[in-house]
Amino acid sequence: MTESVDMLKKMVSVYSPTGQEGRLVEYLRPNMEKLGYSTTVDQVGNLIGQIGFGQKTIMLVGHLDTVPGEIDVRIEGGNLYGRGSVDAKASLASFVEAGRHLKNSKAVSLIVVGVVEEESTSKGAYQLLDEFSPDYVVVGEPSSWDGITLGYRGSFSIEYTLSTPKTHRGEGSPIPAEQAVEYYETLKDHFCTNKGSGFFDTSIRLTQINTDIDPFTDRVRMHLNVRVAPGDNLEKLRKFALESSGPAQVEISRMIPPVRSSQRGKLVSAFLGAIRDEGGRPKFKLKTGTADMNIFADHWEAPVVAYGPGDSSMDHTPNEHLKLSEYHKAAKVLCGMLKNMERTCA
Repeated sequence: MTESVDMLKKMVSVYSPTGQEGRLVEYLRPNMEKLGYSTTVDQVGNLIGQIGFGQKTIMLVGHLDTVPGEIDVRIEGGNLYGRGSVDAKASLASFVEAGRHLKNSKAVSLIVVGVVEEESTSKGAYQLLDEFSPDYVVVGEPSSWDGITLGYRGSFSIEYTLSTPKTHRGEGSPIPAEQAVEYYETLKDHFCTNKGSGFFDTSIRLTQINTDIDPFTDRVRMHLNVRVAPGDNLEKLRKFALESSGPAQVEISRMIPPVRSSQRGKLVSAFLGAIRDEGGRPKFKLKTGTADMNIFADHWEAPVVAYGPGDSSMDHTPNEHLKLSEYHKAAKVLCGMLKNMERTCA
């Protein structure tokens, strides 16, 4: 396990914000091959490792990229500090560590993937959809070692831009900045019927707004992020956003539907048994963000859950760090889960 922590620390030390994952692939690929994986890198840069020879395919999908922002990488007080330590290089490293034990499996074929651009376009995840058809899928995201994530809200983004001829500030016509804020408030009143931000609430956040003024023109550009609860109709939300935009130009991103997986089935049972074997009391989690899990669940028939070490409240923060005891436990749980699945699939 010491070697596994060393690999994780080196992975975190390789700065790999979205779009710059290549150096991490260069480090991780030969290390996976030393552990028995056969590896390839696909056309978008995903690192794909395969091990085992069984008919049933389990896919473990982590992501190579992080949000921007370098953090001094160090081990201190039993914690690993660094960008990606929680979100989500520890998940990918624990997948690699656990999967090596299936090197000679005749019941299971394991595919461990590090995808690119999870933090932005999910280009890596979309690339996998037509390349593979796994029987079971685990997505690497922090859930804590004794937690299993069954659901995420859906999401889409709105880009609002408006330019108008400049007017005197003393007269009453609204300027673009005011119209943008009014548009945001209109959407918030319509979308956020429960006025909350939990898994069962749709919410909208104003993440960025910029104004620009020249001698003859007022301009505003605004970015909104919408998180969609299960049961809300994505197309109706999209239509309302477009119809309420007035004279502005509105662009809406690809819409990712919410997901909620079942608490039943072989994959969940395998996790439950493995967590209990390590002395834990399993917890099911429903998260308010969005992950590649949503994309896979919408496309594949396979059962999909998310799992990984770490406290997700550390995601994207300047103090991101992982308890190494959490990492050790998660790696053991993943080993146990895979052994349980191997017995089930034999």
